[in-house]
Amino acid sequence: MNEPKKYSPVGSLILAAVSMIWGFSFAIQKTASRALPPFSVNTVRFFIGAAALYLFTLARDAFRKGRDRDYRPAPFSRTDLVAGAICGSLLFVSSALQQFSLDLGDAGICAAITALYIVFVPLFGAILFRKKVGVFVILACVIALVGTYSLSVLGELPAADGVRSPGDFFSLARSADFSVGRPALFALLCSVGFSFQILSIDRYAPQVDGIRLAMMEFFVSGVLGLPFVLFRERPALSAVAAALPPLLYLGLLSCGVAYTLQIVGQAKTPPAVAAMVMSLEAVFGALGGFLFLGERMNAPEILGCALIFAAVMTVELSALVRAKKTDLLPPDA
Repeated sequence: MNEPKKYSPVGSLILAAVSMIWGFSFAIQKTASRALPPFSVNTVRFFIGAAALYLFTLARDAFRKGRDRDYRPAPFSRTDLVAGAICGSLLFVSSALQQFSLDLGDAGICAAITALYIVFVPLFGAILFRKKVGVFVILACVIALVGTYSLSVLGELPAADGVRSPGDFFSLARSADFSVGRPALFALLCSVGFSFQILSIDRYAPQVDGIRLAMMEFFVSGVLGLPFVLFRERPALSAVAAALPPLLYLGLLSCGVAYTLQIVGQAKTPPAVAAMVMSLEAVFGALGGFLFLGERMNAPEILGCALIFAAVMTVELSALVRAKKTDLLPPDA
């Protein structure tokens, strides 16, 4: 059984940056889906991400060889291949389900349901790998779920703009009709898939090179999606060209940078804490809409952001205190 992972504030900061990039990408994914079908969006962006990381590894190896003439890149090991295949397959399935949800429904609802991995990760981790879940993590999960519901479900209702008091908020909550349609179902399955992807990365990140794992993950995801693109969707080159700006963001930042930082950050962070920090994605999603699309935030959306941030701070502070008590933090932390 793996030893408990040490808590590191640096890892949490890295994962917060990941959440910001992913949160802003929801609106960009929606834009790309107007020009291209789901598998085409994901396949192109994954190949862009894999190519960018491949060029980065070449530059990194050249730099290291310039400093040390005897340097030779380590060959791909069996662990590298297994990790890339498992994480890449889970990423392919989860991203496809997420793109289906975005194509059929509202981006806010998709972001809200996707964020349920903050509950699934500690739950599945406890069931499959016997990872302990503290009471503060459970409390933070409940707070984050309420915040996510307020942000992306209640905040999307037409009457949300009229909320001015706690009474108005509870009336809005009682009148909410949140049925599980196809978009919500796809998003729920996507959340389950991302939960297993997070747990898989948690298992393999300490054993393999993070950049190499991310590159293989994207390559596997792109290869799995290629048959659907070539034989089912068959997008025109003009459509790919029209969607190129958002695809570059999704490929270079959302894939190449964010997923790599996810692997690096998770190598320093317990999975339950990692999932909680990455739930900030919903907050950044709402903030991105405000900054880039000129959307105003109503009272339920502001409350949702505050609750999710409070949940993250709860689990972060509890992890920091626990780490200090057990002397897990390095002297300079």
